[in-house]
Amino acid sequence: MATATSGDSRAVRRAALRRASLQLLLGVVALDALAMGVYYYGGIQHGSQTTRMYFTVVWTVATALVVAVLLKRVRKIRVGR
Repeated sequence: MATATSGDSRAVRRAALRRASLQLLLGVVALDALAMGVYYYGGIQHGSQTTRMYFTVVWTVATALVVAVLLKRVRKIRVGR
């Protein structure tokens, strides 16, 4: 029985890891889609060089924060906490 329980817990953990990894991927894709929409439909592409640079910096920081938060979930599952 110990083997079946061990296998079941590994399957649950693997499913949770897949879910967390997919959330990470979709989080970054959603953020990028939102940022590109704001960039093009908000007229930032026609803004000054300074405006475009600030937008890029904010976009990069937001991406780093999203990845840090969601990757923390993936690591938590991998470690098993």
